[in-house]
Amino acid sequence: MNVCSMLYCRHLKNAISALLVMVSATSFADENVAAKVEPDDVRASRVSIVPPADCEMVIDLGTALRLAESQNPRIGLAREIVNEAIAHQTEARALLLPTLTAGTDYHLHTGVLQTSFGQIRQVDLQSLYLGGGTQTVGSQTVGIPAVRIFAHAGDAYYLPLAAGQMVTVRAYESHAVDNLTLLDVADRYLNLVAAEASREALLVSIRELGEIEQAQKVFARVGQGRDADYHRARADLLLMRLEEQKAQETAAVAAAELSRLLHLDPSVRLVTPAGPIEMLDLVDETADVEALVDQALHQRPEVISRSAEIGAAEYRWRDERMRPWLPLISVGFSGGAFGGGSNRQDLGVQSFYTTTQGRTDLDLWAIWTVQNLGAGNNALQGIRKAEREQAVFQRAMVLAQIRREVAERQIQARARRRTVAVTWTQLTAAERGAREDFLLTRSGEALPLEGLNSMTRLAAARQQLLTAVIEYNRAELRLFVAMGISPNNLNSSSIESSTSE
Repeated sequence: MNVCSMLYCRHLKNAISALLVMVSATSFADENVAAKVEPDDVRASRVSIVPPADCEMVIDLGTALRLAESQNPRIGLAREIVNEAIAHQTEARALLLPTLTAGTDYHLHTGVLQTSFGQIRQVDLQSLYLGGGTQTVGSQTVGIPAVRIFAHAGDAYYLPLAAGQMVTVRAYESHAVDNLTLLDVADRYLNLVAAEASREALLVSIRELGEIEQAQKVFARVGQGRDADYHRARADLLLMRLEEQKAQETAAVAAAELSRLLHLDPSVRLVTPAGPIEMLDLVDETADVEALVDQALHQRPEVISRSAEIGAAEYRWRDERMRPWLPLISVGFSGGAFGGGSNRQDLGVQSFYTTTQGRTDLDLWAIWTVQNLGAGNNALQGIRKAEREQAVFQRAMVLAQIRREVAERQIQARARRRTVAVTWTQLTAAERGAREDFLLTRSGEALPLEGLNSMTRLAAARQQLLTAVIEYNRAELRLFVAMGISPNNLNSSSIESSTSE
């Protein structure tokens, strides 16, 4: 099987997803009848217990991912780290470029000096330098040259190579941060979808249980049923109302958490578009796990990042190995106007300050250094070699983690797809049982209480199917990212087109 054909992005409008909210919203009773018998407690359950937001913003998954890409601070931080690595690379490449200096210095001395043969003389002198470079006295060269190159030959060659590898490391680490952050955004978005859909399903179940509760109340009033049965139905209804209020809270918290990741104003309540929940089919779950692992190892940014880190450590190690054999290079050139004088007219000095004239200085140095009789160099080489070996083992750990993640995510996706199928069958059976019990109750062949258990099981089946679909989508997204593919490749227009099919 072609490895490329094992990965595809299809968004199916599945009958399972449509049933979650749309079919589940079908009541077994006539709408007008339901409106007549709906109790105040049930109508009150539609009132939000969450503080109202200033406004609401409808957001789909594609929009959430685009906002995170541009506004999430963790993604922004990772990208700035890449810019820092690029700046370090530019700095390393510039080691052999000259540093330019211009300036002036004035020197004045009064008092005694010692000559080269040891005699102490009373000398008053002064000098002035102006031009390229600065800091020169007497016959000395210019201390700070106008044009200067100062670098170790090994550093000038190997450090730019190591810095280039570090740019690759930071760039692919940034890709990995993007993938994980966008996966986190998608996960929070699914939490919001699940909470909103759970509340809608609970509202349908509350309406149906409300009909059972009202019917049981009538039966108890005319003596055809027990008050205890009515109170049992009412207790189940109130418990479900508490679950619906909990779903409101969960949805509000999920919206706030998604706003945090998207760096949005938390006063704006995020809501998802109305409609069925889509079943994501992103990776061929029937593919051989070894093929998926091989594809992931070629696509995951963490692998490329760790490989580049080994390359950077290798260049640093080579630099230390060559350090004793390559020189420290210093090139300095200066040119400017220089003048001065002293009080020693007896030695031929015309005056305290003579005419200023031009001068140039060129200095070339090459210095070989063996640190601490070679022991220092050997220690530095050992450090760089150990850093390289650490990078090798870190890469091996990343490879093992990727293999585990792909295998684990594939198992989860397969298992959760089977869970969706089971919960679908469960919901179908619960719906049929509830429908039959409801029809028997309406025809007078059964007491309303006999349909209570069926309605409770139907409500639970709806929640279980919803949870199964959300968890399956979550597993698909995690497998998708474990393959090394960015969640940005989830084309929102494809999702919309699949919805309209």
